[in-house]
Amino acid sequence: MKKMFLGALALMFLTVISCKEATDKAKDAADNVEEVAEEATEKVEEAAEEVAEAVETAADGVPSFSDPAVQEYVNAYEEYMAEYKKIAESKDMTAFAGLSAKGQELATKAQDIAGKLSAEDAQKWTDYMTASSKKMAAYAEAMTQQ
Repeated sequence: MKKMFLGALALMFLTVISCKEATDKAKDAADNVEEVAEEATEKVEEAAEEVAEAVETAADGVPSFSDPAVQEYVNAYEEYMAEYKKIAESKDMTAFAGLSAKGQELATKAQDIAGKLSAEDAQKWTDYMTASSKKMAAYAEAMTQQ
């Protein structure tokens, strides 16, 4: 009877240990799942930020730059382009002549700005200026057409 009792006790002891190990493994798995979920959430948030920035850029064509001086220049250039477009649509050559000083000032500032660009901003800058040049050429062409 002692052997049977000791055998049953040993079996219960092993069962308790096995359950504890299973519980520990389940906790470890839950911790791993939590870590993976947090990492996935972070990646989704980063991707959402990138998409939001891309949408903002695509929506208004004006990228955002990390350097405030560059961003200020781009905003001023946008104002210049809006004024240029308005003058081109009205075909007011007198107003167009007055706009040349502002264009020259912006061109000079562009040379200073180019030296302040990070690698990422340099690509944005190139893309932005290329698109802006195409817009300006279209405005000028519209102005000269009868």
